[in-house]
Amino acid sequence: MESTRKIYPLNEPQPYPFNQWWVAAYSREVGRTLIQRTILDHPVVLYRTLDGAAVALAGLCPHRLFPLVNGKLDGDTLQCGYHGFAFDRGGRCTRVPSQADTPPHFAVRSYPVVEHGNLIWIWTGTAPPPQPPAIADFEAMGLGNAAWAVEQHAMATIKARYQLLVDNLLDLSHISFVHSSSIVGGGAVARIPCEIVEDDRSLNVRRFGKGIPHNPMIKFLFPEHTGPVDQEFDTEILGPHLIRTGGAVYGADTDGRSRKLGTRNFLHAMTPETPSSVHYFVMTARDFRTADDAIAQSNLEMGVKIQAEDKAILESIEVNVDRFADTRRELSVAADAGAIRVRRRLAAQIRAESTVAG
Repeated sequence: MESTRKIYPLNEPQPYPFNQWWVAAYSREVGRTLIQRTILDHPVVLYRTLDGAAVALAGLCPHRLFPLVNGKLDGDTLQCGYHGFAFDRGGRCTRVPSQADTPPHFAVRSYPVVEHGNLIWIWTGTAPPPQPPAIADFEAMGLGNAAWAVEQHAMATIKARYQLLVDNLLDLSHISFVHSSSIVGGGAVARIPCEIVEDDRSLNVRRFGKGIPHNPMIKFLFPEHTGPVDQEFDTEILGPHLIRTGGAVYGADTDGRSRKLGTRNFLHAMTPETPSSVHYFVMTARDFRTADDAIAQSNLEMGVKIQAEDKAILESIEVNVDRFADTRRELSVAADAGAIRVRRRLAAQIRAESTVAG
């Protein structure tokens, strides 16, 4: 009997949309060594062909469900490590060593993939993927843009449903408390009023801090500036797969006019592992001091601290959600307005997908 249990917090029986591009891996992770990653509760094996193209195949051999990651590559063919069944890059079985013929129905799913912004994106839906891939204008955010510097932080797998991570990023007031020791000046974020700017492409919860006192982080990033700054604290969600936080920093000249010092974006790609866990890819991008290794190292070190802090918070919430979400009323405040709107957008996307499938 089909389950009708609703999945917190979307109140839908399906936990996430499938007709969607998701990040499968950083480009640098995938080569001629097989790797496996669970994506939307399905094991997927990733590798590159001899000509460098990324391939994503369903990760279990259809013969006896042996993990294909424990097989080997023979040219561009993936050979199962159990009975030697061979699969081409399109998932078709090309050889069964124990017999002369190959049953035509023997195949594994081949997922559409594209490389964009030094990321490997996978299409998990049954509908044809949009062409060109409707992912994001990466260059405007710094990815794939030669004028920007980008750091890729180590992927983290958080044992909490991906919607909790979306909620977390859409209310940056948590910075003042969760990250008070790791983000210099973060204590002011909760006091900054926010506005929501929404269109068909994205939803942006905007905070603009004016007259933020000079602090050690501003001095480190912009050593020639000595006064207070005005700073953007955006949270722009471009879909369930990608959120941009951060924005531009402005300094005031002696004549009172504001001038842009630079932009630093934090790009958060989220790919559900299972209904109750998520792969979390974080990238920092900046358009100033792009050759400065000290900033790059500082970003990476800060990222380790912030990621661990978010992970601890979300995993502690997941335990309680799993136990009590069906019996406790959730209370929200004004700062949750962006997250509530995004929940509605995600629920509508899932319902539309379910309607088409039905």
